[in-house]
Amino acid sequence: MRNKKQQNNTQHHITVTNTNDFRLVESYKSLRTNILFSLPAKTSGCRKVLLTSSNPGEGKTTTCVNIAISLSETKMRVLLIDADMRKPTVHKYFGLESRIGLSNALSGMNKLDECIQKAADVQNLWVVTSGLLPPNPSELLSSQNMTDMLLTLEQSFDFIVIDTPPINVVTDALALTKLVDGVIMVASQNSTRYPDVGRALSSLKFANANVLGFVLNRVRNDKAKYGRGYNYSYKYKYRSPYGTPSVQTMDEAGKSIK
Repeated sequence: MRNKKQQNNTQHHITVTNTNDFRLVESYKSLRTNILFSLPAKTSGCRKVLLTSSNPGEGKTTTCVNIAISLSETKMRVLLIDADMRKPTVHKYFGLESRIGLSNALSGMNKLDECIQKAADVQNLWVVTSGLLPPNPSELLSSQNMTDMLLTLEQSFDFIVIDTPPINVVTDALALTKLVDGVIMVASQNSTRYPDVGRALSSLKFANANVLGFVLNRVRNDKAKYGRGYNYSYKYKYRSPYGTPSVQTMDEAGKSIK
């Protein structure tokens, strides 16, 4: 039973479960489809995707939460991990406690099972919150404990979605790129700058990350067929089936942000 404070927390965050905006819901369904096509099912069963952005305030966590919810609607068992152990917010979307979570599991303070919470009102979705804010988040994410934890979680879930800090602010996300199947960059129209995208992509390339594409949100389309333009949408470029994203694809995606 959620208390009043937890209920108030969730009211300030729009997700596909608490909006009547048909276009918003359909945008995430299309994004879900693109992700599933970009990451074909593996023999091991579990697919892992990481979301990051260039800078704070670009809608990364909202996008991450809604992707996880949309994936769970396909009857897959989905785990959402808040790996932003500096300014975590995933728990607020679901009215969950964040005192026991990822940092607790990685540091050995709590057992892994104790750090997994069921998302209220969303079937097939579980959440690992950030836990107590540690003094060394980068070291925890790059530790062997993190690798072992994901290997364990793969046995219980079909899809793992990981929210990470902005890549141009701290390097936490880079420590996880080798542990996931793909990385999605989130950008905000009329906010994210092309040089910032280029800098983030250079960091991901240096880490040999498999960049699947971009989500461009807060897009206005005043000529939308159904009336008002989008308040929130996406622009997705998924990688070529023949290898990593081409320079042209990434360049075009970056220019569209201007």
